[in-house]
Amino acid sequence: MAPAAEVMSAQRRHDSTSEPGWVSSYAMLRLCKASGDAPSEATRSPTQSEPSSCPSTPPTRCNSRPLATRLRNYNSVANAEMWKWLWLDFSAPVQAAVPRLIRKTMRRCSKSSASLDSFDLEGLDTITEEHIVGLSQRNSLLGEGSLGAAVFTLVSSAMGAGCLSLPFMLKNSGIISGLLMLGLGAVLAHLSLVVLMSCARYTDSESMAQLVALARGRGSGRIVDVVIAVYGISAVLCYLMFIGDFFLGIARSPLLDLNVSREMLIVSIAIMVVWPLSLPRRLSALRYVCVLSVLAIGLTALVVAWRAPSYAQLRSADGGADDQWKLVWWSSDPYAALQSFSIALFSFAAHTNAVPVATALKQADGGSIWRVSLYSVCIELFFYTLMGVAGYVSFGGYTEQDFILNYRNDDMLMFLVRCIYGLVVCLGAPINLSPAASSILGLLGSERRTPVRHFVVVTTIIASCVCVALWSEKVADVIGLIGASFGSLIVLAWPAMIYRRALYDLHPRRLANTIFYSLAFAASLGLTSFVVQTLRAWS
Repeated sequence: MAPAAEVMSAQRRHDSTSEPGWVSSYAMLRLCKASGDAPSEATRSPTQSEPSSCPSTPPTRCNSRPLATRLRNYNSVANAEMWKWLWLDFSAPVQAAVPRLIRKTMRRCSKSSASLDSFDLEGLDTITEEHIVGLSQRNSLLGEGSLGAAVFTLVSSAMGAGCLSLPFMLKNSGIISGLLMLGLGAVLAHLSLVVLMSCARYTDSESMAQLVALARGRGSGRIVDVVIAVYGISAVLCYLMFIGDFFLGIARSPLLDLNVSREMLIVSIAIMVVWPLSLPRRLSALRYVCVLSVLAIGLTALVVAWRAPSYAQLRSADGGADDQWKLVWWSSDPYAALQSFSIALFSFAAHTNAVPVATALKQADGGSIWRVSLYSVCIELFFYTLMGVAGYVSFGGYTEQDFILNYRNDDMLMFLVRCIYGLVVCLGAPINLSPAASSILGLLGSERRTPVRHFVVVTTIIASCVCVALWSEKVADVIGLIGASFGSLIVLAWPAMIYRRALYDLHPRRLANTIFYSLAFAASLGLTSFVVQTLRAWS
């Protein structure tokens, strides 16, 4: 029997089983090799020492090796291109339900793409990297579902009032150890974002609750909704308190000299700014707000860096007489290390919006998901490093928890910074409110997701947070502890559970163990940090 006929016969025999198209494709290649015939140039996969003559992600079919380029394993994809596949390997059959669902979803995506040419074997289900890896038409930079809108949404979700504590973090832990914690937080956030976004897309999950339910069962979905709702409401409360602090300083500056109360500012801004921006049901409606928020934070970091030399000169002039001005490069205090890890982890926490961003992406292949996560984390890390180092160098041991309070009221450049950051906290509240409102609607039931219900939920949350912000001015520490504990769950613990159930069997064993145990160990470290900080606060 001719090799082509053998392949056709093997394919027909394999179609009678329940194995997916990926496994049957590899089985046919193995059969060709086992039959004693040397694999032809059209079917054999290139080795690492023999690079393929066609690109591993071809925009069109490569005539020299059409079958090999359509099959996905480590021999048919160049090492430089494997990140576009998120290092997933579909050659080995899996029995778990969630990995099979991921494979089934990717097969369905391939069926909706362009028809295979006449060379393809009859009935062979293959996944063309042309449509999965991202060679489809590019979207506009900030269009709905575009890569740019996704990046700015994640950056805006992470970058907010938490930036103000980064110089204080470096003061406690030292510059070197603090930057190491920031880098560790960035790596962990990137890994967990990729896990959440890819699993959400390829399991057709529309919320974090559905993802966790895939890993832990249906009963866990409601727990996730409760956690995300409380986490988002806590963030909104924190933002409203910062609104009162920032705008009170702006109103009482020498330039304005307005006699208004903190309470009046919180109520007015909540009604005129926060509430209208929180009413749109779709997160994509905030994509232009996200860009403005990111630009405002970037400008703030640049201004802080610009003013750092002048304040550093004052520090050096007094440095010999006051040890408080001296910079700390390294601290061996374990409590400072745990607190710094918690702050760094919270600084990159954009994961409550990871699922909506992934489902909104029009081009949600592996490469696009990897880029969205990587670009967002790198942007955050750059501005965090700049703002943290510049703020700490400016004030040394005198750095406040909110380092903006260190600047003089008559500093007009910093008055501009206060105005900019006031804008950031105004925009951060609706961005963090969106997933909280979605989770509450999920708890009420899918049949109740109506515009009227959304309006009522958003209005109730904002009104409740305004009341608490008016009543108390000293809940920042409590909010920070709540954010750190829930942050460890959302950023580390849940992604670890989801990865173990969904993607663990689709990765090489060594890589799978590294990713899973890194996330699990970091989650335990984050929860330990929360417990230690709580005990120390009560003592």
